[in-house]
Amino acid sequence: MKKFLIILFLFIFHLSPFTFHLVKAQEFIGCRIDGSWAETPMLWKTFSVRDADFEHTGFTELSLYVDVTSLGYHEVYINGKKVGDNVLQPAVSQLDKRALTVRYDIMPYIHTGENEIMLWLGQGWGRVYGTPAVAKAEVVRCISDEECGLLYIHARTDSTWEASPSGYSYTDNWQPMHFGGEQYDARVKPDWRPASIYEAKDITVSHQQFKGNHIVDTVKFTSYEIEPDGSRILDFGRVVTGWLVAVFVPDTIWEDDEPLAMPACSKVTIEYLDHRDAEPPFTETDVYISDGTNHDLFRNRFHMHAFRYVRVRGAGLIYARALQISAVDPTDGATFECSDPRLNAIHDMVKYTLSCLTFSGYLVDCPHIERMGYGGDGNSSTMALQTLWDVRDLYANWLTAWTDAMDSTGDLPYVAPAFRTGGGPYWSGFIIKAPWRTYLNYGDPNIVYRHYYQMKRWLQFVEKHCVDDILQPWPDTDRRSWFLGDWLAPEGVDVKGESILHVNSCFLSDCLADMVQMAYLMERPADARYFSGWRQRLNASIHRHFYHPETHSYANGTPLDQCYALLMGIPPDSATAQAVREQLQKDCHGKYRDHIAVGLVGVPIFTEWCIRERQADLMATILRQEDYPGYLYMINQGATTTWESWSCGRPGKEDRSRVHNCYNGIGIWFYQALAGIRPDPEQSGYSHFLIDPQPVEGVHWVRATKPTPYGTIRVEIENGKMRVEIPQGTTATMFPGSPNERELTSGEYSF
Repeated sequence: MKKFLIILFLFIFHLSPFTFHLVKAQEFIGCRIDGSWAETPMLWKTFSVRDADFEHTGFTELSLYVDVTSLGYHEVYINGKKVGDNVLQPAVSQLDKRALTVRYDIMPYIHTGENEIMLWLGQGWGRVYGTPAVAKAEVVRCISDEECGLLYIHARTDSTWEASPSGYSYTDNWQPMHFGGEQYDARVKPDWRPASIYEAKDITVSHQQFKGNHIVDTVKFTSYEIEPDGSRILDFGRVVTGWLVAVFVPDTIWEDDEPLAMPACSKVTIEYLDHRDAEPPFTETDVYISDGTNHDLFRNRFHMHAFRYVRVRGAGLIYARALQISAVDPTDGATFECSDPRLNAIHDMVKYTLSCLTFSGYLVDCPHIERMGYGGDGNSSTMALQTLWDVRDLYANWLTAWTDAMDSTGDLPYVAPAFRTGGGPYWSGFIIKAPWRTYLNYGDPNIVYRHYYQMKRWLQFVEKHCVDDILQPWPDTDRRSWFLGDWLAPEGVDVKGESILHVNSCFLSDCLADMVQMAYLMERPADARYFSGWRQRLNASIHRHFYHPETHSYANGTPLDQCYALLMGIPPDSATAQAVREQLQKDCHGKYRDHIAVGLVGVPIFTEWCIRERQADLMATILRQEDYPGYLYMINQGATTTWESWSCGRPGKEDRSRVHNCYNGIGIWFYQALAGIRPDPEQSGYSHFLIDPQPVEGVHWVRATKPTPYGTIRVEIENGKMRVEIPQGTTATMFPGSPNERELTSGEYSF
């Protein structure tokens, strides 16, 4: 019985990565200076480890770890060495409700005798939530075998720790368009004092599920210019999301080219630009202040930037590198290549963009201007991101933030963690779409089990804002504004008026279709019948309210209006559906001149329609357009990442982010249409999948790989021949629904 209780204790409070507990008041420590909390303090303590601590007879497993919970960022150092290679820990959370605990294995860093632990903190998102840079930690030794285990606490944070300010501070208020940067004052030296206690009330503490950010690349600048005002411009050749490392020297150096130390108190400003002509508030700035020694090294620590160009004022440079930070490796994951270099360029830009936006346990709209976890942007690109990489841990963290952001009525903001922004139902409906897609792509039903209750609560809130089943605009609140349909469509595409109600009602139908599937997964047939009946009434109402038979169109007749109705099965009969389909194709070729005619909401939906309807030639024609609007237009303007707006840089148009998550939903087309690799909704996680490539004029060969929980799917097509590789433990259907349909088990096949 005693062994059972010990094992239960270990599982609940220490070993399970998903458990949490609510404590009315938790004690953290930080550093107070003249009544204010330091923004980037260092916390220090010694602890002892004896030889005998590693000699416990009868136990086969021994571990020594530190659990760190911080309200803001932290780094852990043991005996002067940084623990692990993760950066900007922890992941994001709703900091007024939840703090995340990160566990670090410190066995490789300790020795017998006295050891030092230092926590270096940064306030980070605490600047938004009004929490200081504070942390709590425990150094724990765990010894165990198959039957039993014991825990020993070597150190835990309290007032006996020492604290000191550091030379880092923040330059702005961490609000949209005012994220600012970091100031590093090299003159500030450690000034140790007793740590101060900070009491956090009514906060849930849970173990972090997200695996963490890494530095995935070190990027050299490709060009270096000195402008007439003496400032230096560095071009890194592509947009980078991450940090800068630079060594500064005075503008003037000795004749023998030996660098001088910069004068004490001299200031260097470092401005970050995502394109050469960017201006505030679309730029960010760091500051370095020299201490007068010959070691003028600057490195970001508790902030990050998105930039291609760096402008340095007040110094020269002898070294500069960009450190790219991401939760995914842009050179890893799914791969695609075909004989058309234009399509390859679009695929590669979309994949690289998503790697720039994926970090800290969520997917951001842009890394520098807003840095928000918009649900609309997430819905637009989730299928693309989850096709490219295994990001289950990221979605587990992000969906927890959405759950924490829900209020007592079931209402949700448009971003999570919560912040007042604009959007619409497509944004807050992320709470439904993301769990179902994560289950579809990875096969783990737990993501549905954990959030099913919140999905139902949000739909109850939505239902109160329906008239004749049509979703109506809801009032703005202190957490959200607007009621958008599509967003940032190209010039000349009317996404207002009827289109707003139509698109949002189609999205509701989309959500209800997923809820039917998830209700059956949860073994709740009564829920499934309810959602199915609601959807049938809604679809009929959408047709009554928005169909215009004289033009064979729904609402405003935009490509999104038309294809969303078709995807959701809104037309009541095949003749109406065919008339709408023909009108959509006619408008794509005529009215919109074979150019993209959708925005953030429309890109993934139009893409899905093209895949289902086998309209690969239509999509390829649209993608191959080199003028405005289009992906190649971006590339021809020097883009290395996708933009926030098709119209960026056009005369008279508002400048916007040049690394953004508006239009990346196209990413699935390369894999699901050209390579033909599609998930089977009836058998999740690619345990069974479909292979049904769609030929495109001018594409002579295709090569693609797709990682799955079972292994890698491989498809190669060239000169009428096809080679496929089916991972062990999976099956696939080739050419489903055609006379050539064939069932395949694991192995390699050639056709």
